[in-house]
Amino acid sequence: MEQPPPLTPQEMAAAQGSGYHQLGQPQSVKILGIFHLILGAYGLATTAIGTYVAFAGNPFLGLMPKTPEMAAQAQIQAEMQEKVMPATIIGLVMALIITALIIVAGIKLLKKRRDGLKWSNMYAWTSLAGKAVSLVLAFAYTIPMMKEMTSAMSGGAGAMPVAFGSMMVVTTVLSVVVMCSYPILCLILLNRPATKQWFAAQPE
Repeated sequence: MEQPPPLTPQEMAAAQGSGYHQLGQPQSVKILGIFHLILGAYGLATTAIGTYVAFAGNPFLGLMPKTPEMAAQAQIQAEMQEKVMPATIIGLVMALIITALIIVAGIKLLKKRRDGLKWSNMYAWTSLAGKAVSLVLAFAYTIPMMKEMTSAMSGGAGAMPVAFGSMMVVTTVLSVVVMCSYPILCLILLNRPATKQWFAAQPE
């Protein structure tokens, strides 16, 4: 009995891609698409609030008692905020870029677009780079200024400025590590071979 000719590599790839397409959308794509949009909406809100506070001041300071001590603290905070303004602007710009990328990626994932993987990877790598820049800015600007502000408010005496500075360092590092978990998870889940095969079978 005559055997059929073997499949070419191109035919095997097409058949495999068609098979993954028939299997349906991986759950990770849908779930991450939803989380992308949720985090994107949260990013828009926090960026808007951060921009308002950076340029208009903290509105809650106006609710504090009008005492000489509170007025002095408000003045110190305003001076510190002005000193860290370059770092604040850089952080807001990065947040806006990352937010735009994650929203576009989320829409494309939910619409089952082939380039959803590309956009999600762009978001993840940009987010990780942004976290690294944020860490550098924190140690170069924010933490030293917060130590200075605490020292000024406490009169430069006691162990409070030292303890606060140590707490700021630990909190900053831990927060960056935690915030890196989501983009890393996206890179792992969406770049698995089976998921990439499914993406390759989707329309543009």
